[in-house]
Amino acid sequence: MDVEKRSDFEYYVSMMDMVYQFVLYNMDDYSQPRDYGTGDVLNMVEIHTLALIAETPGLCVSDVAKMWHRTLSAASRNVNRLHQKGLITKKKIPGNDKNVHLYPTEKGAELARLHNDYDRKQIAKTMKYLLLRHTDEELRHFNEVIKTCVERFEDTKFQGKDIRTEDV
Repeated sequence: MDVEKRSDFEYYVSMMDMVYQFVLYNMDDYSQPRDYGTGDVLNMVEIHTLALIAETPGLCVSDVAKMWHRTLSAASRNVNRLHQKGLITKKKIPGNDKNVHLYPTEKGAELARLHNDYDRKQIAKTMKYLLLRHTDEELRHFNEVIKTCVERFEDTKFQGKDIRTEDV
């Protein structure tokens, strides 16, 4: 089916414009470094990497890269910043000099906990607002659409294809 020939195609074009606007607002928000209560200021990528390490102590940098769909180089830079800030430690396991395992420091674990609390409060505020305007069923449907978008992205990205130019 040629989607562009549908009578309602312009509606979908305007819908995608709203998606882009949503993404831009979120990118602006995510790029703002924050202090979650310890005096340490981290950007969104750093705090979520720290949270991942705190949730799963002993990860390697390659694990972080895979879980966040980033290059090993990008994951290494983020991990190194966390290490320089004293939020994680790097340890080699005896007999395996190749892999470095990552663990939160006490300070890092506390910051990850504070961030989790912050996220939960922000999610509660957002959900309260959304539930004033939408039903639970609508939000669940929206989540399914987002899941499909993520799946489409993952299916094409890791095959070296551009999601915007690949046909279904």
